[in-house]
Amino acid sequence: MNQRIILRLHEKRRIIDAFLLVLSFEMVQFFPFGLLETPITNAILLLAVLLFSWFIAASNTKLYKDRISNKYVEEIVYVFNTLTIQFVLIAAFLYAYNKKIALPLIFLIYLLIVFGLIQLSIKYLIRKKIHYDYLHDSSMLQKLLIVGSAESTEKLNQTIKANFFYGYNCIGYLSEEDRKIAEVNYLGHPDELAEVLKKHQVEKVIVALPSISESLIRYFLETCDAHGIKTFIVPNYYQYTSTSFEINQIGLIPVINLRALPLDKSENKFLKRAFDIIFSSLFLLLIGSWLFPLLAILIKLNSKGPVFFKQERWGINNKKMNCYKFRTMYHQKAGESEFVQATKNDPRVTSVGKWLRSLSIDETPQFWNVLIDNMSVVGPRPHVTPQNLEYSEKIESYRLRHQVKPGLTGWAQVNGARGETPDIEHMQARVNYDLYYVHQWNFWLDIQIVLQTIVNVFKVDKHAY
Repeated sequence: MNQRIILRLHEKRRIIDAFLLVLSFEMVQFFPFGLLETPITNAILLLAVLLFSWFIAASNTKLYKDRISNKYVEEIVYVFNTLTIQFVLIAAFLYAYNKKIALPLIFLIYLLIVFGLIQLSIKYLIRKKIHYDYLHDSSMLQKLLIVGSAESTEKLNQTIKANFFYGYNCIGYLSEEDRKIAEVNYLGHPDELAEVLKKHQVEKVIVALPSISESLIRYFLETCDAHGIKTFIVPNYYQYTSTSFEINQIGLIPVINLRALPLDKSENKFLKRAFDIIFSSLFLLLIGSWLFPLLAILIKLNSKGPVFFKQERWGINNKKMNCYKFRTMYHQKAGESEFVQATKNDPRVTSVGKWLRSLSIDETPQFWNVLIDNMSVVGPRPHVTPQNLEYSEKIESYRLRHQVKPGLTGWAQVNGARGETPDIEHMQARVNYDLYYVHQWNFWLDIQIVLQTIVNVFKVDKHAY
């Protein structure tokens, strides 16, 4: 299929979803409990209610925001959220007009399930086709120009190449001098932006300078506006991950709060805690009740030592806590080092322990930590005391990750930033993900991370060792 057709389909998602909803309605009518006897006027009214409720729900959840560059799991979460709101809206309508329309509850449930499955299948196919074209046809990519230092330009270019599904192709960069960056053309000094935009077909500009004045920002914006080009400003490459903004008013004066956190609000704390209690209780009752005894037997048969391993880690507000895991290494002898980070093919790891680590099952006893309220199901992974002391001095804003409770899984882990941290750059990347989560938290992000974690367990993460 032609690439432009695929993009047009993506842009017309509302029309496609309306068609799929009508199709689902017709399909479910052939189920044993269908509405074949329903008068045509009632069927038309039902369709109108279904369509209206869907787009009201989609508007509320911002379903049609472009997420082609995000993980598919996020799209699943947003569709599920929208279907839930639609169900409530339809139920409210039927309650008010139950004398005019008799709609079996099972019909509505099956209708939304069929609609959700068809919709997600179509979205997946369109997404994969667009990603394939991005990877194999450079003409599909938006031409991007970077204005920045050598370090920021190189990092941004690496990020763009690694995340090709954003649909960008860096055609060059402007900097005070040519630093001979691999695979990126040097196009001149930042002052030459206007001339460069005339010579090259640039579609977007990213300004990533370590420090930038108001007058320089105005120059970049006005120059790009004159050429009809969108501009993105990144004042500091790492700073953006550690800051969220909330704008308030004192009279007519705008006041920016640079440390506004979603989990500072009591209603968000309550929602997250309720989810933690329900999810961890269900896991321990339905899975842990039979899995834990089985794992205990395997660990005991495989090597000598205790079943569980207890380790001091830092939690919310830098408070120390005991974190529980299944023992995956040979029992430590007296006098040996308290903490040496696990490495690939680590001889200390037992054969059963290697299997437990590959599936991340060794962390499941931390559901107990969740129940006693010193951890959460989702959050930044807690680090041991030596790591916290070391990286607090080396990484800017490191301790900001301790503003929320640590979790069994987190945004860093589902994005591949897990396992061994051999150098400061690896830990910096993990902290960047953690700070993004801290400042951008919402309930559906937690659901997305949980779903992605389950998917990763079956994929067997190569960094889990």
